[in-house]
Amino acid sequence: MNGLIRINGHEIEVKEYKGQRVVTFKDIDTVHERPEGTARATFNRSKNHFVENEDYFVCDAYEAKKLFGIIAPNGIVLIAEEGYLMLVKPFGDDLAWDVQRKLVKAYFRANDIFENMSQELKAVIVVDQRVTAVEKRVDYLENDIPLYGSEADQLSRIVKKKGVSVLGGKGSNAYKDNKLRSEVYTDIYNQVKREYGLYDADGRFVTYKALKRKYFPGSLRLVESYIPPEYLQEKIKDYNAQCRLDE
Repeated sequence: MNGLIRINGHEIEVKEYKGQRVVTFKDIDTVHERPEGTARATFNRSKNHFVENEDYFVCDAYEAKKLFGIIAPNGIVLIAEEGYLMLVKPFGDDLAWDVQRKLVKAYFRANDIFENMSQELKAVIVVDQRVTAVEKRVDYLENDIPLYGSEADQLSRIVKKKGVSVLGGKGSNAYKDNKLRSEVYTDIYNQVKREYGLYDADGRFVTYKALKRKYFPGSLRLVESYIPPEYLQEKIKDYNAQCRLDE
C-alpha cells in the first residue's frame, strides 16, 4: 500500500522495502518533533548494535528515487520496526512514548489491520491511496521540480530586459561595456538565487535553472523590482556620464 499516514499531527508517506514497512530518519524526526538530524545522529552513535537487513536497510540512490521519489546521491538508510524501537529508546519523554505507540500500531502494523478488512473496504482504501499518490505527483510536477526550459528562457529574457533598462538602454556606454553589463546581469541572477536558496552544499550559487517551479512567478516579480546596489549605480552613472562628455 502507498499513501499517507498521520501520526502526532504530522503526515508521513508509507514506505515499503523488501516486504517490510520502513521509515527514514526524516520521518522519525518529524513525528517525534525533534531537530533535523537527531535520529541520524542517534543511529550513528549506536550503529554497531543494529543489524543490516533486519533492523535497517541501505537503499541506493536509484532505488530511493524510483521507489520513494527521494533524491539521495549517496543512498538512504531505511529503518524497519525493530530498528525504530531501538532507535527511539533514548527518546524517553512522554511524547516519545505516545508517538512510538501510535507509529507502531498505525504504521508498522497497519498491514495486519488491512488484511482483516473486507474486500470492499480494501478496494475503497486502495483507490483513495492511488488518488492521493496521483495528487502528490501532480503537485510535485507543478511545484517542486526545476523550471521547464521555456520558463528558464523566460526568466533569462526578463533578466536581460531589466539589465538593459538599468544600464540605460542598449545605446548607453554602460551597456556597451561587456564587463559591466555582465556584472549587472550576474547581480540580478544572484538576487534571485539568494532569495530562493540556490546554493550547493559548499554554499556556492548554482544555476538559476535549478529554481523550483513554484517560485517562478515570484522570481519574475523580484527581477522586475530589481534595484542595483549603490556601487553598481555609481559605475553605471560614471560610464554614462563619460559617454555624454565624449559627445
